[in-house]
Amino acid sequence: MISLMVSTSEADGKAAMNFLPSVGSLVLLLFLFVQGLCDDCVRECHYGDYRICTYQFHVQEYHTLSRACYQCPDNAADCYRQDCIPADGVARPLLAVNRQLPGPAIQVCEGDRVVVDVFNDQLSDTETIHWHGHHMRRFQYYDGVPFITQCPIQKFFRYDFLATTPGTHWWHSHTGVHRAEGVFGAFVVRQTQDLYLDTYDVDSPDHVLVLQDWLHKSALEKFSGRHHHTQDDFASAILINGKGRNYTNMVDGFVETKTPLEVVMVTPKLRHRLRLINAGSLNCPLVVSVDNHTLTIIATDGEKIVPFTTNSLVIYSGERFDVVLKADQPVGNYWIRVNGLIDCEQNKCVQGAVLRYDGAPDNLPSAQLSFDSNYPPGVVVNPLNSGGASEEEVTLVELDAFKPSILKEKVDKQFFLAFNFNRINNSLLYHSGLYPYNGVTKEWHINSPQVNNLSFKAPLSPPLSQPMVQQPFCYYGEEPPCDGDYCSCTYVLEVALGETVEMVLVDEGTIGDENHPFHLHGYNFHVVAMERLGSETTVEEVKALDAAGGIKRKLKNPVKKDSVTIPDGGYTIVRFTADNPGWWLMHCHLSFHSELGMAAVLHVGQPSDLPPVPKGFPTCGAFT
Repeated sequence: MISLMVSTSEADGKAAMNFLPSVGSLVLLLFLFVQGLCDDCVRECHYGDYRICTYQFHVQEYHTLSRACYQCPDNAADCYRQDCIPADGVARPLLAVNRQLPGPAIQVCEGDRVVVDVFNDQLSDTETIHWHGHHMRRFQYYDGVPFITQCPIQKFFRYDFLATTPGTHWWHSHTGVHRAEGVFGAFVVRQTQDLYLDTYDVDSPDHVLVLQDWLHKSALEKFSGRHHHTQDDFASAILINGKGRNYTNMVDGFVETKTPLEVVMVTPKLRHRLRLINAGSLNCPLVVSVDNHTLTIIATDGEKIVPFTTNSLVIYSGERFDVVLKADQPVGNYWIRVNGLIDCEQNKCVQGAVLRYDGAPDNLPSAQLSFDSNYPPGVVVNPLNSGGASEEEVTLVELDAFKPSILKEKVDKQFFLAFNFNRINNSLLYHSGLYPYNGVTKEWHINSPQVNNLSFKAPLSPPLSQPMVQQPFCYYGEEPPCDGDYCSCTYVLEVALGETVEMVLVDEGTIGDENHPFHLHGYNFHVVAMERLGSETTVEEVKALDAAGGIKRKLKNPVKKDSVTIPDGGYTIVRFTADNPGWWLMHCHLSFHSELGMAAVLHVGQPSDLPPVPKGFPTCGAFT
């Protein structure tokens, strides 16, 4: 259920964003009605036309193929009934917002006020909602991180902020593994003046594709089975806007079903802007390509880049890419292919959406849709574990930001952060006296994801809104000696307001073939360097390489992002100016990694730099 406010003003000047080319407002409204997006906030953006956009999110335990689905998938029409979540045709429990997967999309204009009332209808769990990619300047208290920016939601909480960060973003739960259970959705902030209007003709609200890895059991069951038994953490399927089919046939003993696929309608000869979001939770980088078409990337994580045309691109958890597709092929149906890597390879996870030209028959493409761990022929952007050694593999460092910038050579603060798995007696997984790490056989070994040999532990209460409460903090540069032992704390990186910051993110890769997508709340950053050194490395090796002049930083026009991959056995270096005060979580964006402690918090500025705590803001803490 979506509740809308209508606080509007007449716009001055020319509309700067085209939803559909050369069509009138009546056609636009008809389109929105047919697509179920009849929301006064989904509109062309005009100067002076700022609105209050109000939504209700009801979070509850739910199920795919529920009674709302009647005879779906045997009767295809039933799959489109309200409250029916067919997914890939496999029945499983999930958490849903408004009985939708993904949850309701929020599409507004820059400057709109966004009000989201979250009703926690779960039987026993709490909730929070993070607005991934939105910087929350002046609205730090609504970033949505439990025990960092707010207390967990018991029954009700209102998020209330201005949409001041334009671009393709998304919202998701930041509580436990709820994101993997289904609590997420798109969040698009359009601009009055879009500098890329000359690169596309159509920016349809229906051209937002939310991609995700998917399980055939609850994420909590998967997490427990992986960390307290000998089960795997492989994905079962991939979904596109909550839709798909189980193509592997034999996964978990299920057979392929005829559940609906996502269909993307395009008009011949026109250039269409597609917004791609990876909402995945497992280590499944997703390779996206479109048969017989190229993709021109114009933005990533909401930041514009110099347009770059590619045959395919890899999207890691948390990342977003805006691409332009020119409908210049014969009228027909074409596959939008999504192939999964790493934890999606074991079960050969592949999914397809149908790119359908106006006038094409209501058929599936004739080409076969099958799993392929190799990149499609041609250029691939953002490849897995690559330093751009191949001419056809283009890393983010090789792309240019649309807005020119030249960064200074020196920074005020530099942090080296090691992302790695360690063989330790993690008290969350082992008992040092009864079943220690070295006291069980190999199949029972689970290694602990950490940052600088520390497991992040949430504080007792949010330091943002309750700064006077004493907390078990430990600080960068003053880490406790934890070599070989399990140590946990609220790991804090202190930065003064206005300082320039460089983070050298190192995926040491000493255990397994991992690839950690890094996300920083409250900011975007320049990506100035990225390289894979080998199957493994150490922070010390990276420091030595840097001291010897072996790391070249791109200081002219580097792209800006808020989520970025760290190559396995390599490094990614990012820079930004700490101009947004607050307590900002930074973490691996793989749910199982971050929930076990692969995180830290960036503290910028002092309490006096912050806006006042909202009146009546909830408080929480320990009771002794």
